[in-house]
Amino acid sequence: MSCLDRVGHTHRRAAFFFISFFSTVIVACDLLPNPQRIEVSIRLNSTHMGDSAFYPNPAIVNLGGHVVWKNNDDFIHSIVGDAEEGICAFKSEAINQGMTFKKVFSKPVTCNYYCGIHGRTMRGKIVVR
Repeated sequence: MSCLDRVGHTHRRAAFFFISFFSTVIVACDLLPNPQRIEVSIRLNSTHMGDSAFYPNPAIVNLGGHVVWKNNDDFIHSIVGDAEEGICAFKSEAINQGMTFKKVFSKPVTCNYYCGIHGRTMRGKIVVR
């Protein structure tokens, strides 16, 4: 093997290592939860599940992050913040099966919410830190 062959072989090994390492990092980063976005599932048969109607509960998101509620139930739901005013005073339209509602949180806060259609038999909490 000539000197040039050895240099080429070394560069190929380095390139393979580089590509393998960064591919692993990219895949791992894609699998980690995004602290800026959290999906809250409106669970199947959730109309009388109380604190278990939404998952995760509480949902924790970083400042500036957003929460996406997804209706995985067979019934229509809506999300209502349990506050008179401020960042926790919000209300979604009706959320049909498979549809979502998104809310961005720009301040550290803890918000309680419930289903606007089924009332407080479906409760949840968002913690923004």
